[in-house]
Amino acid sequence: MNEPFIQIKQKPAARARRQAGQPARRGPRRDPGKLKAIAGAACHVLTAQGLRLTQVADVAAVAGVAAGTVYTYVAEKEALVELAIRSAARLELPKGETAVRHSPARLKRVTAEAVAMRFQWPVLTAALSARARRKAALIPVLEETYDMLARERRLIALLDRCAQEVRVVEDLYLWGLRRAFLGDFETYIRLMARAGHLRRDIDTAAAARGTLEMMVWMAMRRVGDPEPPACDEEAARKACIALAASGLRG
Repeated sequence: MNEPFIQIKQKPAARARRQAGQPARRGPRRDPGKLKAIAGAACHVLTAQGLRLTQVADVAAVAGVAAGTVYTYVAEKEALVELAIRSAARLELPKGETAVRHSPARLKRVTAEAVAMRFQWPVLTAALSARARRKAALIPVLEETYDMLARERRLIALLDRCAQEVRVVEDLYLWGLRRAFLGDFETYIRLMARAGHLRRDIDTAAAARGTLEMMVWMAMRRVGDPEPPACDEEAARKACIALAASGLRG
């Protein structure tokens, strides 16, 4: 009943502005600084709560803006996932004058770009293809893995959480990149063990996963732990890699 009335009341006002030569009304001016703050806040909240439990008011509170301001930049809550991934992957934020709308196709492109740009393991890949695998090659592989985990800790944590609720993220990250890396790392450990460079008295799949879990904690979760080890980043890195190498070599 009310919709036609609203349309009738709006049309004369718009016609009057056109007749007076006045520009059409626009929404609030978009501030790149606020968009960046909202994207960063979305990354923080989505990582902690997931998409289903996240409210726009939660993101607004972390960003330090009003809840209504968030809707100047995103048309609906689901669009926050794209902004969060862009923020965590250090990708360029949208520059349009309209609020970002959720687009499964665009989210797929953004997620694929983030995964391709931020997760690469050339040292491990080279070690897999090398005919002669030397014992000394283990340390560079572990260093590359630790550094990738530490460098991309925000993005990994976000994708891990979003993969539980967002199908695109699940497919590209969980069953795509994550599975590929785990497979490569386990294959490397198995080949090195067969060549006699690593211990063969324990299951290689368990050894590979246990090593990675230790590195994940030291490189990523240690930062947010309420009582982290009393050491700096370099000391933590050195200790983790040394323990992983000695454990695998026996």
